[in-house]
Amino acid sequence: MNNLDAYVKARRPLSHTAEAVKRGHITIGFVGGSITEPENGKRWSDKVADWFVAEYPNVVVDVENAAKGATGSLSAILRIEDDILAYQCDLVFVETAVNDGENAWGACREGILRKLMKNDCCDVVLTYTYCQSMYEAMLANELPASIQDWENLAQHYQLSSVFMSRYAFDLVMQGFLRWEEWLPDGLHPEHAGSRLYAQPVCHLLKREIERAQPVSIPLPKPLHPDHWENVHALPFRNIARHGAWRMVHERRIPSVHHILYTTSMQSSLTFSFEGTGLLVHLMMSGFHAGYHIRVDGGEWVDKCTELPAWAFNAHDWVREDLPVSGLPYGVHTAEIKPVFLAGGRSSNFELCSIGIIC
Repeated sequence: MNNLDAYVKARRPLSHTAEAVKRGHITIGFVGGSITEPENGKRWSDKVADWFVAEYPNVVVDVENAAKGATGSLSAILRIEDDILAYQCDLVFVETAVNDGENAWGACREGILRKLMKNDCCDVVLTYTYCQSMYEAMLANELPASIQDWENLAQHYQLSSVFMSRYAFDLVMQGFLRWEEWLPDGLHPEHAGSRLYAQPVCHLLKREIERAQPVSIPLPKPLHPDHWENVHALPFRNIARHGAWRMVHERRIPSVHHILYTTSMQSSLTFSFEGTGLLVHLMMSGFHAGYHIRVDGGEWVDKCTELPAWAFNAHDWVREDLPVSGLPYGVHTAEIKPVFLAGGRSSNFELCSIGIIC
């Protein structure tokens, strides 16, 4: 069996985790997509929590799993305060390399880390899972580009990281493991694959908790000058509604608090914001509309993005958009108009949140 040390990079001591274990109560946070989102105890996040319970039977273990299927850093950046920091997590795992497109690399990811680390209240560990687009790079023993971007940040902030999918991948390449044992649907491990993902994570935890010493390390200067540490959600009360709108308190989806909803393509929204860009999060499926957006009375930007085949029958998918970026810093006005989505089956428009990049 392969040496687990080869799949972990221990950097910053896990001092907050060790202190939590000593006091007998730890809160573990998870950020990521569907590979990390809890599902009947069969995800790697569940296996890591199970390990804590078994390894430290006298410690109270609480879990705040803020992972949400089909989302990545563009979603997490708006939810870190409410879904992780508000619960005073001692240890936070971040897993977004699979779901993040290039718009989320660099500045957005650094914003997540700086939000988590600015008050030196928790340990952060980066974890890397697998999707098929990573195959060629991993076969060549290279880091996939999305993981390399995270590793640049891990080195800058001296954060530990675990390439847990490399462990499973190597077992497949060595003939010890079938793909369907690891990834039954090609992406999501179930019980067996998730145990393999958790194995190097728990190896890192066991080793580093035992030798961790209290330490306070100043937050380094940003790697990216345009980092998103100050990204925040625009309150819906600051959005003017024109036409047939209602605001709904959403209770089905833990990552969504309120929704602005309409079925009328004659309705619109207007608001002002101070910053350089906007994030837009929408509920999406074959029954949902797209939208057009413009800033400061300029050209309309078409965000009627074609849906992937799986999304037409999706449930509770929150799509992450970066429709506006690179504006000169200052006060701007924006308009959003719902638009019927080509190939769609109805005109539901459900706005989950608007983030201000500043």
